[in-house]
Amino acid sequence: MNIDLKRKKEKRNTVIRWILYILLTVISYIYMTTAPQKLLVLRTPLLVIPMAMCVAMFEEPFDSAVMGCAAGLLLDTAQGTLIGLSGIILMWCCLAASLLFHFLMRRHIVNIITLNAAAVLVQGIIHYFFYYAIWEYDASGKIFLREFLPVMIYTVIAAVPFFFIVRFLSRHFGIIDESYIEEKSDDIVRE
Repeated sequence: MNIDLKRKKEKRNTVIRWILYILLTVISYIYMTTAPQKLLVLRTPLLVIPMAMCVAMFEEPFDSAVMGCAAGLLLDTAQGTLIGLSGIILMWCCLAASLLFHFLMRRHIVNIITLNAAAVLVQGIIHYFFYYAIWEYDASGKIFLREFLPVMIYTVIAAVPFFFIVRFLSRHFGIIDESYIEEKSDDIVRE
């Protein structure tokens, strides 16, 4: 395959892949902000966290950090909290996850569930500490058990479908691998 043609196809695939990532993140954000809370027995999971972590699993560290920051800012606007706190937390979590998958870990569903649980736990505990525990509310323990803990569990479980979706997108719109087969020929004359 021609090198210029390959580069054009890879650029096209990268643009398509990132458009689909952004579209999935926006759909997750819309679901988080519009899901009817009173009709649900279950709490709405924070879907942008597993989406960002799954993207971090398959992308480069800088791209993962940008995706984590954007997802954190969307999470801040969805929760109505201080803009930037979750952005900073998810930026560092996605950067760490990307570096771990890039150098150390295999891209497996158990690994992404574990790292997603760690990111959700860090984000949830920091959010709980700065908004409830630091002000010594009387019912802060009940708030943690009834509100934060179920949301954390559902968010960790939500990583499973995002893993398969992002893996599919990464495989089909990723880097083009070429394999060459060299044929042995006796017709070549060497002097």
